[in-house]
Amino acid sequence: MGTCHASRNGENQDALCCGKNRNFCVISLADGVSACRDAKRGAAIASQAITDLFLNKGDHFLEFEDGQIAELALSHVLFELRRLAVDASHPIEELSSTIASVLIDRKKRRMLCFNLGDGIIMGTGNGKCRVLSMPADSSSGCCVTTTKGAERAARVKRFDIGSLETVVICSDGAWGEMFSGNRLRPEVLQMLSRGEYDPLKDFLAGRDCRDDHSFISLDMRQSRRKSA
Repeated sequence: MGTCHASRNGENQDALCCGKNRNFCVISLADGVSACRDAKRGAAIASQAITDLFLNKGDHFLEFEDGQIAELALSHVLFELRRLAVDASHPIEELSSTIASVLIDRKKRRMLCFNLGDGIIMGTGNGKCRVLSMPADSSSGCCVTTTKGAERAARVKRFDIGSLETVVICSDGAWGEMFSGNRLRPEVLQMLSRGEYDPLKDFLAGRDCRDDHSFISLDMRQSRRKSA
């Protein structure tokens, strides 16, 4: 939790989700909009919804066009958010969040990155780290799950896994502390390239972050061994 929420007796409004089956692995991170009354629950619903969708329909999504992926994924998330909004008797906008997700095809060694909002998706391999999906410019606000036409702002990218070993999604509160300007801090680059996520957690905990600072990672080397 960031110090801003902690000082107000609030809660961490980031939500993480992961899942796997015989063919696919999925990790997702949603960052609830702080001004919204039920942002934490909205983020939790969004991350669970997109994780389940990609796990159950991964073979289809890896073949769809980018625009179709964005439209179908967000439609499913909104369907789940509307159900919660009705049950809670308040506007769906109170459940707003960003959402980022990575779908891994364990057998064909390919991946799909989906990113709406100001999260970042990075990958590591051979001692290097690269950005797979950039965050949106949030200086004037950014699109979230309940924004009209959000599917047009979602970034969808596909990659052959190749030499990538791990993939990590970070909320803006986390990556904002990990970068200095437009470069990763040297100590963070070392942690990421080595897959040292416990030290990264300690690094963020010591930064006195105002915003919630969460990340979720997937080690694709373990995934490959388990599926072999």
